[in-house]
Order: sequence, then structure tokens, then C-alpha cells
Amino acid sequence: MNSRFVPPRRSSRLARTVLVATALAAGTVAGTAPSPDPTGGTTSTLADGAPAAQPTPTAASRSTRGREDSGAGTTSFVGWDTDARRTADQPSADGVLVAPAQGRRLALQQRVDGEWLTRSTLTLDHGGADVARVALTRHWRHAPTTRWRLQASATATAAAATSAVKEVTVTWEATDDPTLPTVLVTKDRPVRPAGYEPERLVRPEGPGQAGDVRLVPAAARAIERLAADADAATGRELVLVSGFRSADYQEDLFGRYAAQHGTSGADRFSARSGHSEHQTGWAVDVTEAGVDFTRFGGTPSSDWVAANAWRYGYVVRYPAGGEEITGYDAEPWHLRYVGEDLATYVHRTGTTLEEAFGVA
Repeated sequence: MNSRFVPPRRSSRLARTVLVATALAAGTVAGTAPSPDPTGGTTSTLADGAPAAQPTPTAASRSTRGREDSGAGTTSFVGWDTDARRTADQPSADGVLVAPAQGRRLALQQRVDGEWLTRSTLTLDHGGADVARVALTRHWRHAPTTRWRLQASATATAAAATSAVKEVTVTWEATDDPTLPTVLVTKDRPVRPAGYEPERLVRPEGPGQAGDVRLVPAAARAIERLAADADAATGRELVLVSGFRSADYQEDLFGRYAAQHGTSGADRFSARSGHSEHQTGWAVDVTEAGVDFTRFGGTPSSDWVAANAWRYGYVVRYPAGGEEITGYDAEPWHLRYVGEDLATYVHRTGTTLEEAFGVA
């Protein structure tokens, strides 16, 4: 998941001179992004790998002076926004002008457990100043608040310097689109449209299956890796019990449970038709070979899954202690694919999916 930050296309020398003079005089980068390099080059990409337009530092961006470790002169980091609130589905990037720049190594660092870890680096190649597009690595999505700084190395003519600390607060937004792994399905949020079925479902290869288990491709590939690693770690086979279930199937299933336990009893452990995550193809029930899935909790496989599912983009959707939030009894066997970033966030914060989306 490591990523890099890359510079934008270079501006012309005249445009750069005007930009630098304006920025250093006003303390901000004003009005416009650097123009494309007349000699050509490639479009900058986000640290997450998606193409994007160049960010434009604005007058609202803060200009921060670096702290010098030795030598004379002052380093400027112009456009490094030190207080940012972002939604996780949006990239986090700043256009930062660094002066002086020639030959300096610029490191993007994150504060983790009291230490500054370098996540990516860039070498600046202009003399007076250089404009870099600094995109945070995916790690910024893994906690409610993350802290970042830039560190410029020393050269023969410039002392080492460190920017002010950027504090990024992240929020997650649920979607109603069942084709996306961030779709939220609850007792109050049905699958839309009613009767939805994924366009493509595949049978995971490798894990044992108790029936015809099918999932959307991304979830299937992830459960294949999860099951293989669980088997290797525990010496027990992880078996897939249930994947995609249609609205009609869920209606019959809930009806059988209601006949046995009453409607209110069934509501504690079974979703009504149109309100099941299984209908999206993003959810899968698992168990340990030879163990009924309702007795999965407390087995070696269950303990391993609870501790490691997030590494594969899965969360235990209905955890013990979250019953009043999710509306369901604890189900250690019910795994939901949400993608590695959100799964990491849920794991590290110890929240339910409802809490991560702010709808609890």
C-alpha cells in the first residue's frame, strides 16, 4: 500500500519566476497552478494511483517556514495546508512551493506511535524554488486523525528544514450504490433498487464450500487469500457457507426463522428481504471445517479471522458488543468486504461499520 508523491509538470522559467516572487512576497501561492512543461512529460497521478488534475494552492493555504537544523537562510513551504478535513473517497494532496530547492530531497513523513515514518520521497531539481504536488499516501485513511510533515534535506547552500505539522481529519461516507464496497445496508437502509442482483458473480477458488457460494469478483479474490492464509496459520480449513442471496431467497429464509422463533426473535439474527448484505454480493458467511457456523466463535479459525480479516479488506460485520448499534446479535461468521482502507480504519478504531460512517 505504499505510494509516492510526484511533482507536477514544470512551469516555464518566466512563469516560475513570477510564481516564486509572488509566493515569497505574499506568503502564499496565488491564483494559478504551474503551466505544463513545454518540453512535455507525464500527467501527475495521485498517491493512490488515480489520475487527477493538478492541485491549485490558494490564498487560503498557509505558508510555513521550516525549522533549520544548521546553516544560514530560511526554507519556505508555501501551500502546505496544516489543518485539513477530508472525506476518505477524496484524495489528499497539496501543491507546495519549496524554496530554496536545488538538489534537495523532500520527504513526506507520518507520525506513528511517537515516531516519524517516511512514507515517500521526491528530489527537487530547480534552484530558487520548486513546486511539488504532495499527495498523502493511503495511510491517511486509516485513523480518524493523522499527522504529517515535510522534511527538506540540507545542501551546500541550504540547511535542513522541517515544515509545520499537517493534521488531517478523515470521515467516511456511506453509499446506497450496491455496486460499491462502501454500500451500507441495515434494517433502516434497504438494498436499492429492490430486487437488485450483481451483474457478475464468481465462485471463489480454493476454499471449501458448503453449497454454491458466489460473490462479486473483488470480494471473491480477497476471501481466497484470506482463507488460504487462515488455513496456513491455524492448520484448520476455513469453509465458505453462504455468499450472494437473492431477495426472494432471503424472504423465504426469514419466513422460516420467524415460524420457528417468532418475528421479533428472527429479527435479532436474520435480515428481512431487501435488507440483507448478502444480496449485494459483498458478504460471506464462513466457518471452520467440521463446525456448524453458529458455533464458529471461539474456534482457532474464528480468532484468526477476527484479528486478521481487515488485512484482506473484510470486517466482522456484527461484532460482540455492537448489538445495539447494528441491530443484530453477534455473528463472528459474517464477514463483509469493504476494501482495505475502510477495513483498516474499522479495525484500528474498534468501531462498527455504522460508527465509521457516522450513522450509529
